[in-house]
This record gives sequence, structure tokens and C-alpha cells, in this order.
Amino acid sequence: MRYRNLTVENFLVFKGVQQLSIPDKDGVVVLYGRNGKGKTSLLNAFRWAWTGDVRKRSTRPLPIEDITNSVALEEANGSPVRCRVRLEFEVDGSEWDLTRTLTNTGGEYSQEIILRKDSVALSTADAERQVAELMPREIEQFFLFDGELLDQYEKLLDDDSTAGATLRDAIERILGLPILEHAAQDAALVGENASKEIARAAKQNSKTEQLGKALETEQQRLSTFRKNYEQEDEKAKKLEAESRELEQQLAEQEGKLQIKALRDEARNNLHQAENELVEAKERFQALLADSWQAVLVEPIEARIEQDQKELDALEETLDELRFAATLARLHKASGDTCPACEAQLGADNRSALEAHLKVIESGELDSTEDQATELKANLKHLRASGQGHSLRAEIKTVEDSYLKLLQQIEDHREDIDNYDDKLKGQDDSLSELVQRAKNVETRLLKARETYTAERDRYTQAKENVAKLDEKIRKQGGAGQADQSVYDRQQLAENVTKLYEQAIVTYRDQLKESIQQQATELFVAMRSEQDFVKLTINESYGLRILDKNGEPVKHRSAGYEHLVALSLLGGLQASSPISGPLIMDSPFGRLDEHHVDDVVTNLDKLTSQVFLLVTERELPRDKARELLRGRMLAEYELQRGASAHETNLQELHSV
Repeated sequence: MRYRNLTVENFLVFKGVQQLSIPDKDGVVVLYGRNGKGKTSLLNAFRWAWTGDVRKRSTRPLPIEDITNSVALEEANGSPVRCRVRLEFEVDGSEWDLTRTLTNTGGEYSQEIILRKDSVALSTADAERQVAELMPREIEQFFLFDGELLDQYEKLLDDDSTAGATLRDAIERILGLPILEHAAQDAALVGENASKEIARAAKQNSKTEQLGKALETEQQRLSTFRKNYEQEDEKAKKLEAESRELEQQLAEQEGKLQIKALRDEARNNLHQAENELVEAKERFQALLADSWQAVLVEPIEARIEQDQKELDALEETLDELRFAATLARLHKASGDTCPACEAQLGADNRSALEAHLKVIESGELDSTEDQATELKANLKHLRASGQGHSLRAEIKTVEDSYLKLLQQIEDHREDIDNYDDKLKGQDDSLSELVQRAKNVETRLLKARETYTAERDRYTQAKENVAKLDEKIRKQGGAGQADQSVYDRQQLAENVTKLYEQAIVTYRDQLKESIQQQATELFVAMRSEQDFVKLTINESYGLRILDKNGEPVKHRSAGYEHLVALSLLGGLQASSPISGPLIMDSPFGRLDEHHVDDVVTNLDKLTSQVFLLVTERELPRDKARELLRGRMLAEYELQRGASAHETNLQELHSV
């Protein structure tokens, strides 16, 4: 495919009729434009011509009422205004002319598509069908490259990513795999129909009637399971598209969602702080019941010290009294003999011993023991009541915590008020959006699980049908279908297996080709010499390998950009569908050195490349130096009479 001309009329920022003429050669067209001057609008002009879609930067659709140039609408003052994009191109020697028109008549919109092949107009239905064949909606992203949406290519490395799965399906579509898959499905259906004829024939003979009925039942199950998994597959694809759309909406609202998350966190923190405040208040009140201990700390300590000294003195006295009592008991038992050394007691010793006996007999020991017991009890009570220091510390801790919680509650409430002001009533819609995304993800997971289960049941039923077919064949006799039916069944089974094997082989060959072509591009554009190769995964995601064959982890945004460009080049070189590449903001993540290397190798991506850039991204002199004879034309997107008008001005053409 090669583009010839693009004409825009009252489309987005382009007021009136403006034209982009493209030389009939391989090479690069560079279109310069400052931010807001229409680079993405020009990308959308190509997209609208092919698909009828106009998208915002986030990939969300632009409302139909916003497509027509606003200045043209104002100047029309209610009269009909035509918005039009015309794309002239060549495919395999045929000249095509595609025009898509939107007419605004007093707020009422009508759309029209006209497609001519070699000057012959097609019907509207044929035009829509032919356009979908020339540029399937699912693969336009590989021909209309937006450098600010590179994250979708990163998701190819995530096997569980919905966006990655959708992109993988789109890649296989551009590679032509659905053709083989549909052929395999059609061949399998032919085999199923032949098996039904075998069942009908078997039912007509008593010898094979029961087998025929069993085969018919299994065929019904087979048909049901096939329909079920096809429905679940279709449901999963729709849910993937819905999930991708919701992901984009969530990405647009990321700032608001972060604020909402902070507000929700502040609310949780407020609730927790309020609960802790109640607990602190209850604890403080409980401590107040024993707060008198904190006041009497010093008097209690003084009394404890005094009573302890008195107890110590009593303990010494008790020791003496207990010793005397022991001697007295021994004296009574031994008479004039010393109870300690068994010597005879003299008059003096006997007098001293008798003095001890009088003390014991007077009850002084019992009285002293009673005093000591009372003092010990008092000390125990005083010590139990003397937790004043720890009580003081605990009261201080609880009081500090209480005051701190009061301040936290005030701060949380202030934060919540600020977040509420920033959200401005969007809380419900954001919550609904998040919940919708979760619900769709749950339904998608369920659809995938059901698809797998139904596919497994289908495979088992298919094996059962084959076994019953074989049993009927072995029975022979009148219950046999015509040999041509068996031949058709066998042929269908062989063709199905052939296509299934071809799908595996073709997919592997395509991956190898994409990997090789992408690696050649990557090596030509990269600056790090240790990055020597790209390797492809099952999802067509590309990883960088270093010179030791190890995957490079945490690759930079710039190298993510190079890998995405390499994938585009690999797809263009490996697929049956190739065509011009429109690149908007293609160098946003690249440093100056990598920009030079990418520009130098642009012609390796495809035959025609359209660069939509700012002069800061790619200065004009640098572009001419790097591209040299490969530059086909230069255009500038210039401001018109107002901020809502842009003129497409040609600067240079070969």
C-alpha cells in the first residue's frame, strides 16, 4: 500500500480544504508542528478515513459533535457544514479513492462513505466491507503510531494483562492467523456434519441402531459444547474491549483516583483515631480512680521507710528473744548443766539464765512478734498502694496520647475537606468506574474459565464421537453410510489436523521472523553495545537480551520506545499486510543520540513513514542531514486566523 494524497476539509483544527501531497517514492515525510497545532488531528484524519473513529489522546472516542471545525460551524451560522477526509492510495497496482464525510445540518448529523477502485464507485455496503479488509479496525494501531501510548506494548510482557491479550490478538490478525483458524473451524464442521450422516444411517438398522442413537446424542453434546465455547470466546473478546476502555478511563482519572484513595485512607485513619480516642478517654477515667496514689507518693514512701526501720529493729529484738527462749527451754530440761556446752552452771550464769526465763515468761516475745506481723501487713498494704510513680507515668502517657489523637483527628478532618474540594462531587462516579472495572474483570475471568472448560468438554465429546464412529464402521452391514460420507469425514479430519498443525508452524515461523527483523532494527538503533538481541514471547512481547544471554530487567522508558519501534518494523516485514506508518510524537522518551539512530533507520520500518514532530524533537537541519535523499517532503502545521485553525503548509518536496 502507498499513499498518494490526503485532503482534509473542516476536520478538527483544519478549517477549509487543505491537502497533503505525497511523492510517489519510498521515503519519509516530515510534518512539523508546535504543541496544540494539529499533529494528533492529522493522525486522526487517517484514522477517521479508515475506521470512522476519532480519538482523544487517551484513545477514548471523540464525540461526533466535536469532529467538525468549530470556527467553520460558527461562520456557517446554522447553515450545513461539511467535514470531510479524502485518502487516495494504491494497493497492488489498483488506485483507490476513499472519502468519508460528516455533514452538520442544524445540529443533525449525517455520515457518508464513498470508495472508488480504479475510478469505479462501490456500493456503501461493499465500501465498508472493502475498507475493513484493507485496514481492519483491530490493526490500525500498527499503522497509526502514537508515541504517548507505548504502555500498551509493555503489556505484551504480562500474560494476564487484558490490554496485552487484545494487542496479541490484533498482532495475529495482521499476521493472517485468523484465516488459518477459520479454515480449521470450517473443516472441523464439515467433519461433524459427515458424522451426523453416519449416525442417521446407523439408526436405520437394528444392528447399529443403539450405536447410532448414542452417536447422535454425543454429536448434540459436541455441537452444544462448540457453540458454548464460541459464545464464551466472543463474550471474552467483548469484555476485553470493554476492559480496555475502562482501563483508559481509569488512566484518565488517575489523578482523581489517587486523591480519592488518599481521602479514603484519611477517612479510615480518622475512624481509627476516633476509636483510639474513646479508648484513651476510658483508660484515663479508669486511672483517675486511683489517682490519689500519685498524690501520696512521697508520704507513702516516707511511711514505708519509717515502718521498715521499725520492723528491722523488731526483727533484731525477735532474734534475741527467740534465742533466749531456746536457752530457757533447754535449761528446764537439763537443770544446772549448760544447755550449750554441758558444763556446770555457776551462780552468775544461773542468774543470767534465769533473767532470760523471766523475759520469756513475761510474754515479751509474743508481743514483739505481734508487732512485727502488724508492721509487715502495713508495709505490704503501703507498697500495694504505693504505685504512684508508674501511675503518674501512665497518666502522663495516656494524657499525651489523648492530646495527640485530638490533633490527628483535626488534621484528618482538614485533609478530608481538602480532598472533597478537589473531587468536587465526583466521588460516586469514580467509585462506580472502579467497581465497573472490577466487575468486568471478574466477568472476563469467568468467561475465560468457562471457555476453557467448554473447550475441554468439546475435545472429550469429539473423542467420544470418533470412538462411536469406529464402532459403527466395524459393525458393517446395512447400517453403514455411503462410502463417500466416510471419505468426506476422513478428508475433513485430515484437513483440520493439517490446518491446526499449520497454525502452530506458521505462528512459530512468524515469531522467528518478527524476532529476527526486530532484532536487526533494534541493534541498528540502540547505543548500549551489551544489548545484543531481542527475544519474543508467546504474546509477541519483546525482551532485550544482554551479551550473556540474560534478559535485561527494568529497561528504561527510552529502550521501551526502541523495542516498540522494533516490533512495528518486525510486524511490517513479516506480515502479509504492510503499509505506510504515521508516527505521532515518536521521540518523546528518547535522548538525542537515539533520536538520530531512529531517524537514520526509519526507512527500514516500512516504505512510507510520516513523522509528526516538533522542531525540538527533530530540528529541520538535523532531519535533512540524517534523511538526505530519503526525505520526500516537509510540511509545517501553522496557526491560522485563530487558535482553533491550523494550516497545512508545504515547505519542501522532491
